[in-house]
Amino acid sequence: MPERMSFTIRRAMLLPLGLLLVVLLALLVVSMLQGQPMNKSLFVGGVVLVLAGVLADKLSRRIELDDEGITSCRIGRRRRMLFADLTEVEAVCIRKRLFITLWVDESFLLLTNAYGDAATLFKLLLQRVPSGRVSDELEGLVENPPRHNGNIVVCWFAVIFSLLILFRQFLNGS
Repeated sequence: MPERMSFTIRRAMLLPLGLLLVVLLALLVVSMLQGQPMNKSLFVGGVVLVLAGVLADKLSRRIELDDEGITSCRIGRRRRMLFADLTEVEAVCIRKRLFITLWVDESFLLLTNAYGDAATLFKLLLQRVPSGRVSDELEGLVENPPRHNGNIVVCWFAVIFSLLILFRQFLNGS
């Protein structure tokens, strides 16, 4: 029976994103209870909806790896590629973001280092891909993949900033 491994988006990204959603929901409720202008509530409500969609997408993303192939799972989409069918595997690193492209003729699947334990994911991937289909750049990058934390830092700043706005809202409403 083939071993199946599953990789999800890093929790370091999901935690601040979830907290940001909770803080913005609280801000929306407080704004409505305090009778703030409708355009303010509509704006915050719109941001909450977009953020809820982003969080739902991130929570549903999953890469499943087994002996025969790789499966990418997202909301409403499931895509599978068999290792035997791969024609090429390429990699590019842009500002600590690693993008690995798996090609089957004109179709491709894009993987990033946003997944938890990305180093293991990429090493297992290289072990399963038929020889001669992996670019030289990829083998070097897999040994020590970069770790991009920029989005996580920005998200934590957004949480802090939103908490300050919520605190200010409480002070003005009292």
